[in-house]
Amino acid sequence: MKRIGIVGVGGMGTWHAARWKQLPVELTGFYDASPGAAGKAVEQFGGRAFASLGDLLAAVDVVDVCTPTPHHKAPVLAAAAAGKDIVCEKPLARHLRDAQEMVTTCQAAGVRLFVAQVVRFFHEFSRAKAILDSGALGRPGLIRTVRGGSSPSVPPTGGDGREVPPSGERPWFADLEQSGGVIMDVSIHDVDFARWCLGDVERVFARGLDPAGHPPYGHALILLRFKSGAIGHIEGSWAYPPGRFRTLFEIACDQGLVEFDSLAPAPLTVTLKSDVSLQAPGIPQYHSPLAPQDDPYFLELEHFLNCLERGDEFLVSPQDGLEAVKISLAAIESMRTGRPVDLDEFEE
Repeated sequence: MKRIGIVGVGGMGTWHAARWKQLPVELTGFYDASPGAAGKAVEQFGGRAFASLGDLLAAVDVVDVCTPTPHHKAPVLAAAAAGKDIVCEKPLARHLRDAQEMVTTCQAAGVRLFVAQVVRFFHEFSRAKAILDSGALGRPGLIRTVRGGSSPSVPPTGGDGREVPPSGERPWFADLEQSGGVIMDVSIHDVDFARWCLGDVERVFARGLDPAGHPPYGHALILLRFKSGAIGHIEGSWAYPPGRFRTLFEIACDQGLVEFDSLAPAPLTVTLKSDVSLQAPGIPQYHSPLAPQDDPYFLELEHFLNCLERGDEFLVSPQDGLEAVKISLAAIESMRTGRPVDLDEFEE
């Protein structure tokens, strides 16, 4: 039975802890820069609060890094040096050079690094990918996504439908240098999904808006040119009023269209030019939000454990996490300069 240690016990750390408790592992304990936060997690989930990162590393087999984005690198490198397998929340890092160092260090140390790009484990998204892979829709030409909610840098009023429950004020999100803004917090999910579906990206162009009362670039529009010639349009927002959260995608191919809207009564729909069957074995059309096996956060951690046990490749590779960071940073650079960015030439 794997012994799990969580580093960082904010909203995401406790969110992961609840899922680890549903899995056949030992949730050994927590380390946080704030000892009080680790103590509260112990009261809720059991285990122990560690006084230092080194103490935690000595007691566990797997390290789950759930710190704020600018603090991912240090615990990942420490875990790699200690020979521990790692789950790291997205984005892998705030800066490309840090993400590259994390990936190469883990490879050199022979430890497994899983980047928690959780959208790949949402049923609608995974089903759309399976339908694309079936070939029934033909050749993809366009993907459009929308992902928006209220700003995470201030406490919402509650019940806003965000994927991760709020945990009080988090002003670091409003600092573009620390968080990467809405692109690295929100849009990076869809950047990864789009690349998963349509392949590598060659060019990025982006525009950012500063809605009144929201952090800089609180709304972003990103255009992607894929190496296949396909086009991507990604919209991310922190400018929604409290109480609303929306995700949407459309993937248009030469033989049909698959689309999803979280606000629609029948969220996932497929339109075809023919009557080809679109059965995707093993992927349910409907699911229950109360069942652990239908919780994407549960599914990604279960997937991580299964891959460790079987020696399988992760659905999200370290390179996938690195590419999502690179594309997102290129979008931020495009917003800054007003010019498109060629990924092959991009250096942060």
